[in-house]
Amino acid sequence: MLIITSIFDIKSREVPEKLWIPFAPLAVFTYLELHYVNLLLFVYSVVVSVALLTVMTYVGLMGGADVVLILLLGLGNPVVMPIFFPRLSLLGGEAITVVLYTSLIITLVGLYNTIRNWKYTKDVTGANRFLLAFSGKRMTVSQFLNSRFYFPLTEIDESGRMRLRTTFRTDEDDAYWRKKYAELLERGVVNESTEIWVTWGVPVIPFFLIAYVISLVVGLPA
Repeated sequence: MLIITSIFDIKSREVPEKLWIPFAPLAVFTYLELHYVNLLLFVYSVVVSVALLTVMTYVGLMGGADVVLILLLGLGNPVVMPIFFPRLSLLGGEAITVVLYTSLIITLVGLYNTIRNWKYTKDVTGANRFLLAFSGKRMTVSQFLNSRFYFPLTEIDESGRMRLRTTFRTDEDDAYWRKKYAELLERGVVNESTEIWVTWGVPVIPFFLIAYVISLVVGLPA
């Protein structure tokens, strides 16, 4: 499930709804392994994980497919036996383990990005500087027009006035932004070498896959 949905997420940033149908029966493993788990921990793990991702989807930071995936993962794989720190994983804490490891991986990637970008964000102050350095990437308008799944953090109006934002919503269309910048280029508002800040529309499911593989080796210390 994780491999197939990761491929779709990387290629299109979308997972077709019908793709989840063959994986729905995985939830039966909850019943088969229910007598192994700590019911309170299991319910807490699944409910908190789904609730957290639902909130992030509502505010536009994640997609609905991420919620469905962690729900099916939590129900279909309630018991895991990692080599190190297996206690919580054996009792039903797999869902929240994967969510926490996913968050850790994305945070580490973001911190690496922050170190690379920090010297280029001197004109930005406060928390916005950190947020821009954490998720941003500099590229020229020409590079942006030939990219996919990048969203501008530099917004430019018809008069050429620039405004920086620090995030975007997952329901935005990258094609819309490329079209808008192509129009600005055609009108001479910007040129091909104009540098702008963009951010990558991160495919989150592959990070879930990496986190799941890690959880098979290392559980949460308890």
